[in-house]
Amino acid sequence: MAKKQVISKSGGGKLYAAVATDTSVGAVDAGEYVMLNGVGVLDESVLPNEISNFVLKDNCAEAGITAGKLVALTSTGFVLADNGDITKEAMGVALTAGTVGQQMMVAIAGRLTIAGSSFAKGTRYYLGTGGAAIATPPDNVAGKISQFIGKALSTTSIHIEFGETIITTAL
Repeated sequence: MAKKQVISKSGGGKLYAAVATDTSVGAVDAGEYVMLNGVGVLDESVLPNEISNFVLKDNCAEAGITAGKLVALTSTGFVLADNGDITKEAMGVALTAGTVGQQMMVAIAGRLTIAGSSFAKGTRYYLGTGGAAIATPPDNVAGKISQFIGKALSTTSIHIEFGETIITTAL
């Protein structure tokens, strides 16, 4: 990928080009311009610890994980979360698409904008099937998970706040 440059004006009024960075190696990079990485997000190395603590990286263990889907973490990596499988409770939202065997990034808390979503502002959302968030908690069906995911802030933004998992037993 070609390096991106930023044009800045010095105190003396001269223009100069500075190369932006998408990863940081620490204090050496102080004062550098920051750009999005190859998948369109900020690399966690340029974020303060308070923010990067809300992002996890691990292997993708299942095909079909796209950005914005709810994911579960298994012993082999991230899979789509699903309220119909008690081993797949949601623990994050995919920030990047997953390729089986490759590392992906997942947000585990905080405000998140999900392009293409259609949330209803102020509505509470719950874990659905296939990594989806749904506005209605699941019915009392044995073996299903009822898990609060977060509350919509706008049509494309949600505050992620994973609640305790409730597993319905036989009625």
